[in-house]
Amino acid sequence: MKYKLETIPVWDAFKEDCECPFCQLQEKAEKRYLKYYLGNSAMNPETRVELNKTGFCPEHFSKLLLERSPQHLGLITHTHLQDWMDDRRKRFPSGGKGADPAESEKKKGLFSRKISAAAAYSRHCGQRSRRCLICDRIERTIKRYTFTTCYLWKRDEEGFREFMKNTKGFCIPHENALLLMAEEILKSSEQESFYADVKELQQKNFERLEEEINWFTQKFKAENNSKPWGSSEDAHYRVIQKLTGRLTPH
Repeated sequence: MKYKLETIPVWDAFKEDCECPFCQLQEKAEKRYLKYYLGNSAMNPETRVELNKTGFCPEHFSKLLLERSPQHLGLITHTHLQDWMDDRRKRFPSGGKGADPAESEKKKGLFSRKISAAAAYSRHCGQRSRRCLICDRIERTIKRYTFTTCYLWKRDEEGFREFMKNTKGFCIPHENALLLMAEEILKSSEQESFYADVKELQQKNFERLEEEINWFTQKFKAENNSKPWGSSEDAHYRVIQKLTGRLTPH
């Protein structure tokens, strides 16, 4: 698969003093897409068809509400609701012990069997509720950024390898995304070196965080009350980000 290079935003993110540059990039991308789908683009026929069929996950519906653009959100949720209503009319179970062969889904495996109509309908609704245009776009955007990171590391443009070694590393979800991209685009010999760099970088920064969160907990003891926090005062926020890939409000 071909990916577009995004060198400037990647360099800018890596220069930030943060626990994961991809988290910063993801947050900025999410804000762009929230505004995009509440803007005039939602009136584009192709975008509208996609909006009606896919919609957003519960988290991004909540964030769209917080954007305070009720008219645009009302328009896109209205037609999305209509699509849901049409879908329900076609798929809603009619009762009985057996499942409608046309509507049933089959269980994968050596032996296939029909599942009940209610179970098939429930599964379909669950899958559809989890689909999200913003999540999909963010995922594609992060792939471009991880591709660019691997490219910069491979070419070692402007001393990128050494620069990356002196950052605070990555959160676990974005570390995984980066390793998968390296597996996709780097040669075997390059992968070995890249993995070694990432492993060393991550180990160093997880140890740093462990020390910081430990001192954070010790600071609540009376004997440590007058001692300085150092870099540990917000360690709990940063540990959560490191583990989950989610920026948490301070």
